[in-house]
Amino acid sequence: MSPLLLATEGGQVVAFDPASGQHRCVFHSSDDEAMMGIAIAGPHLYVASPSRLYKLRLADFFLVTSTLLYDPTPDFHQMQCYDGLLYVTATKTNQIWIFDEDLTLTRVHQVPPPDPKKPVNYKKSYTHLNNIICEDDRFYIGPNWLTTTQYASSGVLVTDADLMKIERLEFGCETPDFQFLDGKKIAIGATSSKGNQVRHPYRSGLMVEGELRFEHDAAEAFCKGPCHDEDYLYLCEERKMERRHRWNSSSTIYILNRADYSLARTFESDEIKAIKGAIRHHHPA
Repeated sequence: MSPLLLATEGGQVVAFDPASGQHRCVFHSSDDEAMMGIAIAGPHLYVASPSRLYKLRLADFFLVTSTLLYDPTPDFHQMQCYDGLLYVTATKTNQIWIFDEDLTLTRVHQVPPPDPKKPVNYKKSYTHLNNIICEDDRFYIGPNWLTTTQYASSGVLVTDADLMKIERLEFGCETPDFQFLDGKKIAIGATSSKGNQVRHPYRSGLMVEGELRFEHDAAEAFCKGPCHDEDYLYLCEERKMERRHRWNSSSTIYILNRADYSLARTFESDEIKAIKGAIRHHHPA
């Protein structure tokens, strides 16, 4: 089992060893915001709060630099390093913000909302961009809500390396993370607290090529931050609480066997607060 780095509530990055269950906070920002996105590029770790990006030295988690605190917040979520640039989803504005390795903003790419003829109306007519990944020189961007209906179908926007649209397809419901694993499309369903009022065609959990392979209790927690090593797939869960109390939410990490997605181990912690993102730590300090 590989060590992980977790982006959590309260502005923390937590180093976690799944084999022993040991964990420690390795970075704590001074901002009162959750850590959301997390990515590794060479000797550096990049993490994002909704309003700021941080660049840390991976060897000792020393803060190298950070952006200014953006106001109003772009609501940064997840990120992807590609060809010397950092691509970050900005959910409130339907945009991808592109930074160089020194966190200088180089470009802002606008993703059309579900209905391009109408202005973006937060929480009503926007795509709630969650994640972005690069696979074979194509970007896969995850609109959490594919249509103008909130808490509905999710999708994947496929683009070329210049972020020009190739296709846009439906994939899952309320999906905060889309990835490829062993040549298969995988996604996490994270049904909202509105779940009792919304009828989804799928239950929540790990979906592989459209098939539910591991289910979690959507009424109790959000599923976030899938990552993997050679043998295991790690799914992180944050206990549902009112947003103003979420900083004190507990976490669960499900460790699945990569070969068949069966549950190998479950780790629960009241000390690790709500996990927003996770990444394999190849070179632990």
